[in-house]
Amino acid sequence: MELNQSERLFGEVVSYNFEKHYGFISVADGSTYFFFQSEENFLVDFEEGLILKRYLASVGDTVSFVLKPNFREEDPWVAAGLIRMTNLHRLKMIQMSVKKEFLVGTITKIGKTFFLKHRETGALVLVNSNPWHKNPEEWLEEKLGFWVKFNLSIHKEEEKVCAEIPSMPFRSSVQEIKGKIESGDLVQGKVVHRSNAGITLLLTDFYLNGNLSIKTALSEGEVKYFNTIKKGDLVSAFPIELDLAKGIVKLDFFRSRIESNLVLQSTEETELAPKSNS
Repeated sequence: MELNQSERLFGEVVSYNFEKHYGFISVADGSTYFFFQSEENFLVDFEEGLILKRYLASVGDTVSFVLKPNFREEDPWVAAGLIRMTNLHRLKMIQMSVKKEFLVGTITKIGKTFFLKHRETGALVLVNSNPWHKNPEEWLEEKLGFWVKFNLSIHKEEEKVCAEIPSMPFRSSVQEIKGKIESGDLVQGKVVHRSNAGITLLLTDFYLNGNLSIKTALSEGEVKYFNTIKKGDLVSAFPIELDLAKGIVKLDFFRSRIESNLVLQSTEETELAPKSNS
């Protein structure tokens, strides 16, 4: 289906009622237009070629839209066929996250989904919870309306950035892995997948997946060892990082997190060192 692009306007969503599914869009000349997002409206917009996918509005979204007559001829025209372009509030929040150790926001719930509302910008961001957390929905339900510190997951697409709450409790096995990372202890796992780029382990004592990248092999001998590992092998490795967004434990055959960081620091210093002109 081709998108109907005729006579589209551009504006910003300045208010939206999630429970009643209506809001207002402000455009550059100061005009404001009402819109309503019901299931029926989505279907009509799709059938008319105004949208290609369903979109749930959020304050701060920059959108394109068309105007349609209201039910009564004497009433103002309404906005329809909303297509999201970006969200300036979220972009500002992302910029702030780069400069700050953490952000602060209130936990809110829309339908069955939990979000954080950023204190400074008012931007909404989806809360990232996964099986690593201990009863995440119960914990979030208890914290509704509370201020919490959070960080943002890194993603190239602004609308897919998620909030990670450090204070959300983890399962005991994840806590154990965090302890192993800090202490520099080895963990054991079974190779369940391998490719030229890396190896995936099932960490049997923790019921977690681990990933080993070929990039961690820094010498010819280390690369040779890496390439001898086969699917089904039981191997040991150092856990160096929890990747909450991907739900994996990053591992290294050869170095603990502290040793890995020292190697990275040394490499960066070498690259920054002034080069002689000889």
